Amino acid sequence: MNDRQLQYILKIAKEGNITVAAQKLNISQPSLSNLLSRIEEALGAKIFDRSTSPLALTYTGEKYVQAAEKILGVLNELQHQIDDIQDSQTGRLNIGCGPQSSPVFIPPLLPRLLEQYLGVQYTLTEDSFSVLEEQLLTGNLDIILNVRELNNSSIESELLGKEEMLLLAPPGFRPASAFTKDGRSYPCIKLHLEKDIPFVLMKPKHHLRIMVDKIFAGINFIPTILLETDSWETCLRMAEKGIAFTIFPADYQDVTIGEV
Repeated sequence: MNDRQLQYILKIAKEGNITVAAQKLNISQPSLSNLLSRIEEALGAKIFDRSTSPLALTYTGEKYVQAAEKILGVLNELQHQIDDIQDSQTGRLNIGCGPQSSPVFIPPLLPRLLEQYLGVQYTLTEDSFSVLEEQLLTGNLDIILNVRELNNSSIESELLGKEEMLLLAPPGFRPASAFTKDGRSYPCIKLHLEKDIPFVLMKPKHHLRIMVDKIFAGINFIPTILLETDSWETCLRMAEKGIAFTIFPADYQDVTIGEV
């Protein structure tokens, strides 16, 4: 059976008369009668009791009509969903993001997406950039939010902004080289003039550490490293506890203490 046949049977059930149903369906009465006969033959049971006027549904007919209404309802809903997808009002967006970057990117982004695309479902995969890149290329992800520069010509990328890197210092730190810049509320320092201050940094395999090492190399600064860790929270908490200094993107920390 197809949706057209289901609609024809429902019309006959509604009108209680094959001739009237055929007129409203803009088909001939013999064509509709033949269609009904073929359906009943395939079912092996009668849908209508033809001895009554108007036509009455048999018990089989009642079940057939109930099923037809459900099937057509599902098909209509499917068509609505397809139309919404074409209009970008629904669907699924699979987002990839590094576990360190997720707290920065996702909270401000998701509310804006939900406001603009109410019917879209969102999934978040948090993993290393190499894994995310592979999943993007295989179609398992639709977009990656990432702080690393892409070198793969198969992936289209767009720069969304630049990060400001801050020196997070223990409370009470008063650098001798402190100065103000561009009206900022926090001081700037000449890091190469600050001797023997201890640092806690991410381990070298992390992209954040790669960026920090580039900063150090750019000013010819060799840091005294107290501890290396896989946890960015450890870096932040050690700075808060007055144990060591660290360098972090400004968006990762609400309290800005110093700029390199």
